[in-house]
Amino acid sequence: MNIVLDEAYRNASCNRFVEHQIRYFPSSITDPALLAEILIDAEVIGFRRVLPFPFEPTLVERAENLKFIQRSGSGADWFDLHYLTENGILVAVNSGVNAPSVAEHAITLALLSLRRTLDFIDTMNDGQWVRDLPGEPPMILNGKTVGVLGLGAIGSRVAKAMIGLGAKVICWQPNTSVDLPGGAAWKDFDTLIASSDVVTLHVPLLSETISMIGEREFGMMKPNTVFINTSRGQVVDQSALIEALKSRRIRAAGLDVFEDEPLAPDHPLRHMQNVITTPHVGGAGVEIAERQVESTLDNIDLFLSGKCPERLVNPEILKNGRVRAKNLLR
Repeated sequence: MNIVLDEAYRNASCNRFVEHQIRYFPSSITDPALLAEILIDAEVIGFRRVLPFPFEPTLVERAENLKFIQRSGSGADWFDLHYLTENGILVAVNSGVNAPSVAEHAITLALLSLRRTLDFIDTMNDGQWVRDLPGEPPMILNGKTVGVLGLGAIGSRVAKAMIGLGAKVICWQPNTSVDLPGGAAWKDFDTLIASSDVVTLHVPLLSETISMIGEREFGMMKPNTVFINTSRGQVVDQSALIEALKSRRIRAAGLDVFEDEPLAPDHPLRHMQNVITTPHVGGAGVEIAERQVESTLDNIDLFLSGKCPERLVNPEILKNGRVRAKNLLR
């Protein structure tokens, strides 16, 4: 088969897929037209990350033999999944692989926001010795109520860690049949929003989760609430968040994701004293990068051997027979 991979996979794939043809595209590619040319003969594509341009059908509409796309990372929202599904192209992601890293990042943002650690560091770097900062005093996590929205691979790790740090953890998600960490409790959505000292988001980007946190929800939160988002920027009404932070309706926010990325240099969220921002790096880590590469290549191996890949986001096309990879229908 013709396999096209991100250049970042070259070293790990050099001794794999020896019976197949492999080509690579630059990790830094910014021209969608150039990528579309590279992909014309592709039957399998491996994307390392979301590229800095929209995924339009024109990227792959001439790739008439394309059967399978694998992406490192946990989200499929970059893809035009409707187009790919309608055309029988399987898509898989590495959901769960970066869960340890994202969970650690969410907890770090919560602790930094509560304890105002970065403000203390800034004063030390300025040559000062300030133990009593102006504004909100430092707070500890121990004894606080942490509301976890979404109890998947990441949310469940956050819940367990928060319990270990002495917090009271309450959780919400539509499907409550999943295992609840010991010491945590289910709550309805409004109760969680209104009673949590820390609200941390761990939901996928779906039509029903777009702007699920907005003016109404921020209006229900406690004045000392710390709001954390390491999921997707679009699940929050960003304008409502900015207003809640400006008016001190909530204490602070720790954000790794935004409605539009990259975040503009002059964006107000970059310059608010009660906001900590990071550039969508929750899943970063040397160990995570290695696991992402191996998971991607292992899943491509499964596909090439005629087995069903893991972590498919559109498995329904296997059932309705629309899938281009007819060998998987055995």
